[in-house]
Amino acid sequence: MEEALCPKIGMEFQSEDEAYNFYNRYGLVVGFSVRKDYLNKDKDGVVTSKRYTCCKEGFKPRYKGDVKPKRTRAETKTGCEAKMGIILNRETMKYQVRDQVIEHNHTLHISECAHMMRSQRKVSISQGTQAEIANDAGISLKQSHELMGKEAGGLGNIGYTHDDLKRYLRAKRERGLKYGEAGAMLLYFEEQKLEIPSFFHVEQLDCEEQITNIFWADASMLMDYTYFGDVITFDTTYKTNKEYRPLGVFVGFNQFRQLVIFGATLLYDETIESFKWVFSTFVETVCGRHPKTIFTDQDAAMAAAISAVMPSTYHGLCTFHIIVNFMKHLGNYYKDGSNLPYRFVECMYEIEDENEFIMAWDAMLKEHKLETNEWLCGIYACRKKWAKCFMKGAWTAGMRNTQLSESLNASIKNYLKLDHDLVQFFKHFNRVVDEKRYNELRIEYHSRQKLPMLGLQQTPVLIQAVSIYSPCMFVAFQNEYDESTIMVILDQKHTTMHVEYSVSHYDGGRERRVILNPITKDITCSCNLFEQEGILCSHALKVYDMVGTKFIPNQYVTKRWTKKARSGGRINCKGREISLDPSLSISHRYRLLAPEMVRLATRAAMSEAATKLVSSAMSELSKRVEMLFCGEIDEIT
Repeated sequence: MEEALCPKIGMEFQSEDEAYNFYNRYGLVVGFSVRKDYLNKDKDGVVTSKRYTCCKEGFKPRYKGDVKPKRTRAETKTGCEAKMGIILNRETMKYQVRDQVIEHNHTLHISECAHMMRSQRKVSISQGTQAEIANDAGISLKQSHELMGKEAGGLGNIGYTHDDLKRYLRAKRERGLKYGEAGAMLLYFEEQKLEIPSFFHVEQLDCEEQITNIFWADASMLMDYTYFGDVITFDTTYKTNKEYRPLGVFVGFNQFRQLVIFGATLLYDETIESFKWVFSTFVETVCGRHPKTIFTDQDAAMAAAISAVMPSTYHGLCTFHIIVNFMKHLGNYYKDGSNLPYRFVECMYEIEDENEFIMAWDAMLKEHKLETNEWLCGIYACRKKWAKCFMKGAWTAGMRNTQLSESLNASIKNYLKLDHDLVQFFKHFNRVVDEKRYNELRIEYHSRQKLPMLGLQQTPVLIQAVSIYSPCMFVAFQNEYDESTIMVILDQKHTTMHVEYSVSHYDGGRERRVILNPITKDITCSCNLFEQEGILCSHALKVYDMVGTKFIPNQYVTKRWTKKARSGGRINCKGREISLDPSLSISHRYRLLAPEMVRLATRAAMSEAATKLVSSAMSELSKRVEMLFCGEIDEIT
């Protein structure tokens, strides 16, 4: 085989690349790496002669300095004279081998090491694409290299080394950043917008036209907000990018009480002005639909921005952060067996009357002589944002903290590293989003695969509930229904339009006042469970059962908790449908148009006149379609 591939004087090649590939193949078999030496061109730029040599041709230049460096690279050149020269034959316009030297003055490589020679190493387009996909998926370079080696039957069969792959990815990243990180980020956003027209992004510039704050949301985030944007949480986290920019994410939960993401932002700082820009941009993105409630931590700048941008939105404080801060400022009371922590938690979660709360708070301060404690005075001043008795009129969907945001932040830090540039950051952030959406699909699958347990009492109202509610909300409703079976009605008062009932637990407890309209079936309870969380309480269910109402009235079926929570609402601010996957819509429209066009062409082909008519109309129609895409005419309604 070596002799068959050996170059010979007079051999012809169609091009210089063909000559190089031939000699490089010969070098692979023999065991040396090929280097391109020199070339000559004529005035028209056509290569007239070229030489290929062994990589060990020549000698390393000697160091000419006064002081010899401590560490020098090992010698690799031996003055080897092996070569192949080609020259252009003007008559045939082919390249012929003009001179050659076969012998080498050094040890040749064995075949097992041939893939390590420089001229034999190259990352192909398909291999590079596979490496990029693996890198975007968070697979390390070493694991990616080993995986490709396994697929090829060994690392020696893939045609490149670990360092080659590393250089390939670095060069790819550097090319992507040729306009700087800001330019690469904007290019990434534009690519996203081309793929998903509903993709939204905004950048805020300072006086020097430098990007300060960034906000973005894709089509699925916008869709999720239309369904579940009534209650949201917002929190920031650090150490997710090499610019040390705080990352803020708007999140909520769906009908399965699983986390959904509504939008994200990279902030320059955490000032009132930055938060104002973020919140106003978010509101603009979701077509001015303010959330009913937003939960955050105790950040003063965030609170000021929310009150300025979303004055009609109830702002609640995360009870988890409040407990953590309580331990930070008053943690010594946990050690001496004091009842202060329990009294504080009681004020937060148990007390339902505002006057009772004030009396209990004052008694707690006096008992422990904390009337002048600065932190307690500060948290009392914002009591309407965290105490249960002051939140009766707020729609919370059962949320009292920002644990959704904290959970997301923990997931984000598993994917994002400090050395990521902005484009890498966005790609890996999308991995987090994809993971959360896949988790939602798993829950959706299990909700259809596994049937909820109805228990022994298969009453009409439970049968209705299991058919309309998501599994987790059915369990919550079933618990309320089971609780209603041990409720008793103590008293009832009739008025012109309503009946007022006093309902309590059979062995005592707090009495609840339930008001029912017998005609419309409208019902309210003093516990405010439906007003806050969207499911009927045990007290209301007890009254319904007593008056013979065996089904949940339609006005008390909250859509966000049902199996059909995601139906409808696919319209954006411009009145256009939000497309989650444009390729599916394109395919659907093609299947709609193609049969019509084929039928028209088939019919018109039966007549010369009809053919000319259709051809003329199609030509005019094609022009109008192009004008539509160019924006020269408006959409035809």
